[in-house]
Amino acid sequence: MSIGGDSGSQDDVVASPTRRLVLMGGGAEDDAAATLFAEGAGGGDLVILRASGSLSSYPTYFTTSLTPQPRPSSAVTLLTAIPGTASDPAVLCWINRAEAVWLAGGSQWDYLGRWPDTVHAALSQLAGRGAAVGGTSAGAMSLGEAAFDAQFGGVSSAEALSDPLRSDVSLSYPRFAQPELNGALVDSHFTERSREGRLLTFLARFLTERGLASVVGVGLDEGVALVIDQGRYSVSTTGGGSAWIYQVKEPVVLAAGAPLDLTGVRFVRLANGSDGLWPIDFEAVAVEELSVEQGVVRRGAS
Repeated sequence: MSIGGDSGSQDDVVASPTRRLVLMGGGAEDDAAATLFAEGAGGGDLVILRASGSLSSYPTYFTTSLTPQPRPSSAVTLLTAIPGTASDPAVLCWINRAEAVWLAGGSQWDYLGRWPDTVHAALSQLAGRGAAVGGTSAGAMSLGEAAFDAQFGGVSSAEALSDPLRSDVSLSYPRFAQPELNGALVDSHFTERSREGRLLTFLARFLTERGLASVVGVGLDEGVALVIDQGRYSVSTTGGGSAWIYQVKEPVVLAAGAPLDLTGVRFVRLANGSDGLWPIDFEAVAVEELSVEQGVVRRGAS
């Protein structure tokens, strides 16, 4: 395990964090949402977790490139390039003292399948103590009640739609799922990588595996941030992307080797500047509808 960034005084600063959840869709970070995340630490300790990439980029970004008020007293990256090193006591020490924790991009299987249970348990305590939590790309995807875990590698929309029960449509149910995402699953790089079809497939699997009446999917384009704070959401972007929120309801029937069929799927597109109550009440907002017929997504009411 490697540690980088600004470790401050090494003392555990007593701070009052602001509970908020910040989800980004990959690509360039949105500065406005990232500032809100850093300010959520309340002047305390900010920890970045990642399994690959730079030790210094995020600490510099959150404390120097941005100008959060107050500035975190420390901002460190814990890099667990070898999965077993996440069991290092220093990892738990930093997570347990953190007022804000950020999950970087990479492969979500590193987080969901290779981190030890002790790390998952520590992360599961963050919301209860009011810490700010956020992530981008694979990091954001790992924070839902359900998550596509990429245990067997990636899967395209065409592949997922053709057979929702194929082995590489693999879901996990993270112990450290954030309460704002109860009943929800997040996907990233959404429009850029044509991921609507696979998100709908994940939602069908999620609903049937958990026996739920309805589930929600959050698709985030690159450069898009969704901030959830005190029962409200806001969307900000670095470009022209959007957040896409889908609702899939029962009944859903899946059969091995058969393409996906869904009816009555509702969705909303949230552009830059959108805000409102979270979770979204699909009965109270203007929605569009789609269906899936033999693995083909069709816009319009079914």
